[in-house]
Order: sequence, then structure tokens, then C-alpha cells
Amino acid sequence: MGRRGLAAGALALLVFMTACGDEAGPRTDAASNENGGLSTATLENYRDRILPTPAEAAWEEIDWHPSYAEGLRESSRQQKPLMLWVMNGHPLGCT
Repeated sequence: MGRRGLAAGALALLVFMTACGDEAGPRTDAASNENGGLSTATLENYRDRILPTPAEAAWEEIDWHPSYAEGLRESSRQQKPLMLWVMNGHPLGCT
């Protein structure tokens, strides 16, 4: 990633954090320091907004198998369907 990409990412993060701050309503004294900067409370607030909820991270509970043969054996044993995910190219879409 070049300097432009890094700068664009930092700017996007700053815009996101600013937008989220307005949505939450007025900040309390416990949530900000006297300069209006980042404190432990605001950091925890942003972290809680960014991290996925347990419902959003439910896909991580799926028993993924590294090979088709292992997945096929497991799906046959449990009498459940098998999903085969096949893709071509870079996993992040960077082609």
C-alpha cells in the first residue's frame, strides 16, 4: 500500500469516527478528556462500535474444512449439505 492508500484509509477512519461521535449524542465528561481528544473511555466506545457482535461473527463458528474430501466426509456423516466455495483471483479482490 502506497502513501496515498494509507492517507486515504486514515482519512476514511477519521471521517467514520467523527460521524459515529455525532450519532451517539453528547459526550459526557467521562467519555472525553478536557481537550476533546481520545481517552480510554472514547477508545472503548469506538472499539465497541467497530468490533462485530456475536451475531455478526456467527460465521466463525462454522466447521470449515481445508479440503473438499474432508468436508464431504463430514457432511455425509452428519447428513447435512456441503457448501463448496471456489474463487479465482486474489482473496481480497486485489487483481
